Amino acid sequence: MKKNITVAEIAKLADVSPAAVSLVLNGKPGVGPEARERILKIARENNYKGLEGGMPRKRHRALLFVNIVKHGQILNENHKAFIADYIDGAQMKAGSKGYSLEVTAFSSFNPSEVTSYLNSSGADGAVILGTELDEEDIAHFLKSHIPLVFIDLLYPHMPFDFVDMNNDSSVYNAVTHLVRMGHREIGIVTGKRETSNFAHRKRSFVKSLELAGITPDERFFFTADSRYEGAYKDMLEILSSGAGMPSALFCVNDIIAMGCIRALREKGYAVPEDVSVVGFDNLPAASMTEPPLSTVSVSKKKISSKAVSLLTQRIKEGSRMPYEKIMIGGEVIERKSVRSIRDFKEDL
Repeated sequence: MKKNITVAEIAKLADVSPAAVSLVLNGKPGVGPEARERILKIARENNYKGLEGGMPRKRHRALLFVNIVKHGQILNENHKAFIADYIDGAQMKAGSKGYSLEVTAFSSFNPSEVTSYLNSSGADGAVILGTELDEEDIAHFLKSHIPLVFIDLLYPHMPFDFVDMNNDSSVYNAVTHLVRMGHREIGIVTGKRETSNFAHRKRSFVKSLELAGITPDERFFFTADSRYEGAYKDMLEILSSGAGMPSALFCVNDIIAMGCIRALREKGYAVPEDVSVVGFDNLPAASMTEPPLSTVSVSKKKISSKAVSLLTQRIKEGSRMPYEKIMIGGEVIERKSVRSIRDFKEDL
């Protein structure tokens, strides 16, 4: 049976954003006639299930998916697939619950602009992808008049529902994988601009080392820009300063890991023979690096699907329902950027 085409796939074929596809498929304005017809043609030819008679279904109940990029240091051009997975998961679950899903994005964070949009949207509720937002930013959403669920961040004290990655178990899995491969000197590369997830992953990294009986060595604690070119340049600078390298590095996301690998190889380090590297996110590009990147995979579709389920429940029950903080665990995807220390010794 042919796999149903997704919003992300339609967007790629039509050379538009997933947000534009969402607007067209939900019969909303905001997309030019040529792009609109192109999107509908692709959807019709691929029997997209959201159409009736070749046209968007008329639905009265609507949810929003709002992606907020505060500064672009964490979510940027390198994360299109990352965002598309969230949208696809939300789109499928919203449809199964009888809701349309409208996708929109803010390229900067103006609290009054965002809350005004939410309150005037006519939507029943919204899923907020707030990767770059801090706790003070979340407080502004108390002015929202519709139910909200936040994804890709978690602030325990905020009176909202959150669905996020389980950083503790995911990082622990990455560290124990390196330990099983014989590594005892394990460093971390975190982002210069810390998000709640990055800070959490750093704390989890330290705790995971301690649980493995390894004393964390701050000589191997590094920071780098979260964008590929920036991470590459920052790691070049670290290496040029004469900093020693551990036998393995855990990077708090794949983009940082890929930039670090490029810098390490340029400075004469072999990966994984001299330094093993593990990332986090399992972006599509991770399998195409040289060498292919071992990484932690957490299902973005599962996170956004769970968020929509929680949101529709919140819409029904309102404030009677206790706020929920849900975490989704991850697994290590083993590729070629990690080598066993025992194997290396046997080769000597």
